[in-house]
Amino acid sequence: MHIRSYACQEMLCSRARGANSRRAGRRSAIGARFGRVPGSAAGGVYCFGPFRLEAGERRLLRDGQLVPLTSKAFDTLRLLIEGAGSLRKQEWLMDQLWPDVTVEQNNLQYNVSQVRRALAGAPGIEIQTVRGQGYRLVAEVHASSAAPPARQQRVHFATAHDGARLAYAFLGHGPPLVKAANWLSHVELELTGTLWAHWLDLLSRGRNLVRYDARGNGLSDWNPPSITFEDFVADLGTIFDASGIARAPVLGISQGASVAAAYAARHPERVSALVLIGGCTRGWRTVGSDRVTQKFEALIQLMRQGWGGRNPAFRQIFTTAFFPGASKDDTESFNELQRRTTSPENAATILSALGDLDIRKELPLVKAPTLVLHSRHDAVIPINNGIELATGIPGARFVEIESANHVWLADEPAWGRFTAELEGFLAETRAS
Repeated sequence: MHIRSYACQEMLCSRARGANSRRAGRRSAIGARFGRVPGSAAGGVYCFGPFRLEAGERRLLRDGQLVPLTSKAFDTLRLLIEGAGSLRKQEWLMDQLWPDVTVEQNNLQYNVSQVRRALAGAPGIEIQTVRGQGYRLVAEVHASSAAPPARQQRVHFATAHDGARLAYAFLGHGPPLVKAANWLSHVELELTGTLWAHWLDLLSRGRNLVRYDARGNGLSDWNPPSITFEDFVADLGTIFDASGIARAPVLGISQGASVAAAYAARHPERVSALVLIGGCTRGWRTVGSDRVTQKFEALIQLMRQGWGGRNPAFRQIFTTAFFPGASKDDTESFNELQRRTTSPENAATILSALGDLDIRKELPLVKAPTLVLHSRHDAVIPINNGIELATGIPGARFVEIESANHVWLADEPAWGRFTAELEGFLAETRAS
């Protein structure tokens, strides 16, 4: 196992003070003088030099490659782009970026420095500092208020070994990449939700992404004959067969990582490369802890009672654990996705089934080049599980990502780290 470690630290915004009402009045007055440029829109696309900023997708591309930016740095750049050629007052920028708190001016300076670093080396593009007043972006910007084209996918259905219906979808064009199903998926709803959009865009860019809903989930059969870990592994094989793919890289997240690893061990001829994110080798029943077993058994009983209601309070427990850094919109999106993706009984049955997995003896049989990634502060599946997974697979490369989120969000530095590692690994294995 080869271990690579990343440590990424962002300066934190400083002291908040109670001046909200005074600032709110000032915001409206300043906003009237320094509003958005004509034709700009919250979901607009801005092209300047080698860059393309997609406001709706909250991403910056340079020559088609993702440029990692923190959420505040992205918003700083967007505000400067919308007023390209004009002076953006410091006071106005701070009111836009921190509308409900008072922060020190060095927070704005830090974000501007991050943006400058992202734009470095591009001819004809400059952020000018007007001392004591604000900042001006010098660049030729072409804006469009049109939303980006909708993601077009093709949904099909396959029949599993026991007759269960499985929904699977193709997204994008190019060489195939198969994604093993993870905790509560829905191939249609994920297209419009905020938490998975950047994942789908990345995985389908220049590739034919094949993904599917696990049995008991989404558009797949909600009443299959059984729901077990062995079923999940067999279902991945069904998707390979139904999609006509003889051999391809496989990516698995969370429970999907365990499924993908087990499938790769059993069918090495079909898996050309393996990417495992936030995975584990053992389920909660097999770790040998009475405390852990009691905790999950109690949770399963609660799921049967509180999962499907309109009140998201119970599902919020899962959302907070999976995405402690999520915004309000992301949190609401995942809460609703969980509610609509499966029934309370199925959610409980799936969690119970995952308690029995144990793939430790199969890991040495994995022949495919393997990349294992894990968040350093993951509370859902702690990082020692990812280390155990990588240790068990011959030659696996392990990458520790600085994040507390189980699945990485678009506006955190971890997403840029992951993107670079994924693209590099897939290019390397494709060439070999």
